[in-house]
Amino acid sequence: MNISKVACKPALRDSTASSGTGSAHTVLRNSIRHMCSQEEVIHIQSGFLHDVRSDGRCTEELRPIVLETGQLVQASGSARLKLGLTDVLVAVKVELGTPSPDRPECGNIFFAVECSPCANPQFQGRGGDELSAEYAKGLERSMYAGLTGRGNGLDLTALCVTSGKICWMLYVDALVLNMDGNILDALSIASRAALADTSIPTVEVQTAEDPSDEPELEVLNDNTTKLDTSNVPIILTISQVGTVLAVDLTAEEELCSTSALQVAVNNKGRLCSATQHGSSGINPGMIQDMASKAQALGPEVIAVLDNFLQSSRMAVD
Repeated sequence: MNISKVACKPALRDSTASSGTGSAHTVLRNSIRHMCSQEEVIHIQSGFLHDVRSDGRCTEELRPIVLETGQLVQASGSARLKLGLTDVLVAVKVELGTPSPDRPECGNIFFAVECSPCANPQFQGRGGDELSAEYAKGLERSMYAGLTGRGNGLDLTALCVTSGKICWMLYVDALVLNMDGNILDALSIASRAALADTSIPTVEVQTAEDPSDEPELEVLNDNTTKLDTSNVPIILTISQVGTVLAVDLTAEEELCSTSALQVAVNNKGRLCSATQHGSSGINPGMIQDMASKAQALGPEVIAVLDNFLQSSRMAVD
């Protein structure tokens, strides 16, 4: 796995329950079905059986990843990621807000995804809205922090400024610029990179004499700290093509897949969430194989990503 200044190209092997087949995915599959004739589907499936794909990869190999961070100066953090021809952009904005009553010691994080009609004509109107909501829900599920705020992903207690009154709110907005398969994985990896690029200003708090009054705040935008993203998971999808398990399908290859398991794993290989989607169910015995592949690959991808981000940060400093 080699990483250059603006690109990381991992030559990886292996990649990744609740059920969620989703009508939006069906709409999208139907919209690109014209890309493959029946003969092409048979040819692709035959290639998977022989561990050969049309782009030269084996079934357990990711496409090259190109990653750029910090490109949006108006955002608190940002990342643009290209996974083959799939292209996504993620921006993070931080704002002060009020913590929720059930977690007064925690900040919060929200995800929103927009699928550009330029990426696929079916992204226009209701179809795009439904698919965007599915992607956002998948990202939120992978980062569920639990009641303590210290579950998957970020430690939300680190975003607390004043207990029960003021906290940092993180708004993660993603845009799908081009679609060529495996969008959720790309969004997940880009979100992790954007969060790692995010700077949180220091806040000085002066408590009011009357405890019922709001404290006075001074936000020091020139004195910031980076988010700790060491435990933030990424989503990896394992797809079933016939009897073969494969990773990182292109849009054309996804037409040949009957089911898939989207698994969120962290840097230690811990399984954080799993969601099934596809036109058919998954054999129970195969689910464990899928999860195991994701748990083996996840730490490798995260290590490559973190090394790249660390190198980029040192180059800027």
